[in-house]
Amino acid sequence: MWSGSTHMILDYERFRPIQTFGIILMCIGIFGCLTVITQWSNPEIFRSAWIFVLTMTIWHLLTGVGILLKKGWGFYLLKFYVYALYLAVPIGTLLAKRMLEYIRVNDIQRFFFGHRLEL
Repeated sequence: MWSGSTHMILDYERFRPIQTFGIILMCIGIFGCLTVITQWSNPEIFRSAWIFVLTMTIWHLLTGVGILLKKGWGFYLLKFYVYALYLAVPIGTLLAKRMLEYIRVNDIQRFFFGHRLEL
């Protein structure tokens, strides 16, 4: 009788590392925003560098928000982020491989697209 509620608790424990990753991405995005705000008037920084920093900041913020809100587009941004992480050889490749394996084995996709209990 109680096994169903225990199963739900264990399911959300499986999502916790992904949620933590979303929080880390949000922190990176906030750090990027603070960098842009504090260094905007610096004439030594090229315009293309600002475009890159703003793009990465927005990408991190959107991915983090999508993960934390468990939206479908957040899952796709997460997967895209992890696949892009493959290019950061050797550590990024190792992390990406382990993250994709974790996402597959624990069926993390169901947290974004499956039916959830609303409390």
